[in-house]
Amino acid sequence: MGIEYKKYNETLIASIRTSIKERKEMHAILEKLIQKIPKEYILGPTFCIFVYVTSVEGFDIEIGFPVSKEFNIAEIKSRNLKPIEVLSLIHKGLSDTRKDSYKKLYSFTEKHGIISDEFGREIFQDNNNPEGNEIELQFIIHDWNGLFEKGIDQILGKEKKQIVIKDSEQITLDSPLENKFQRVKCAMERLDEITDEEQKYQIISGCSHIFPKTLINSIKEVYNESRIKTEDPLKAIDEVLEFMEKDHAWIKVPIRENNILYATKNPRDPKGVKEATTEAEKRTAYCFCPVIREMLDKGMPVHYCYCGAGWYRQQWEGVFEKPVNIEIVKSVLRGDEICQFAIHIPKDL
Repeated sequence: MGIEYKKYNETLIASIRTSIKERKEMHAILEKLIQKIPKEYILGPTFCIFVYVTSVEGFDIEIGFPVSKEFNIAEIKSRNLKPIEVLSLIHKGLSDTRKDSYKKLYSFTEKHGIISDEFGREIFQDNNNPEGNEIELQFIIHDWNGLFEKGIDQILGKEKKQIVIKDSEQITLDSPLENKFQRVKCAMERLDEITDEEQKYQIISGCSHIFPKTLINSIKEVYNESRIKTEDPLKAIDEVLEFMEKDHAWIKVPIRENNILYATKNPRDPKGVKEATTEAEKRTAYCFCPVIREMLDKGMPVHYCYCGAGWYRQQWEGVFEKPVNIEIVKSVLRGDEICQFAIHIPKDL
């Protein structure tokens, strides 16, 4: 299909983080980078990172170059990109047909149950024309397996980790989805045999997508400012929720009932949920996880959904700077129509 796997080591970059309304605005940003960054520093073609979870109306982007030396001037900043793994597809032709290439790339990942991270990347082969006729589209692979193994290692140790993940080496990116589902199911069952609920929560919630720190910092600031004005942490939390309501990045804001925040996920495919003719179809349309959504009735243990709890754990531990316990209230794996989590507010705030 022309899709290629690539692995990148940590990379030094010089870039501009900004927002744009239309893609054509990238030309001016790129021109500024080319004018300011010494040519001898630039090690490769232009890249553009697209941030998916954002408060920005339009495109939240970071555009820049890999460089040999740090370069910081005005809005151009250097930083190290963490190692990443991607699935890559070269789009050739008019830019308005790029959607077809993305559809091809994402169809492959859906078919094979490959989980994305919360951003994507494009690499432009022509530095003078980011919207030229050859663009490398990159699907950023979320390292769920690596995070899972790291969590087991930290909580249970290396010996028990080998018990849980045995046979994992037989699974590859292009393995059939059924095989990946069974591998994860077996791992969840083995984990259940040797852990208590708290240990499962600690391990599996650590596999979640990485929530943008800029958004966490925004609600942390609201909370801290409110705590200066009031000794009641619940009032400060209510101010955070009011702030979140005004920012579309948060999509669906939790509801507080006493010392618990109830967070309900929005459906992945609202239209599919509405048009579903069976409960099974409705749950499949609701579920975000490509590993399980086509096999919700094939016995995946419900504690697998602690992965979804990890999304909220990052947010509220970031705000409170204390451990947060989250329980699964409802899950499509249980036959529920929705997925809902109870975020227990720490008592010692």
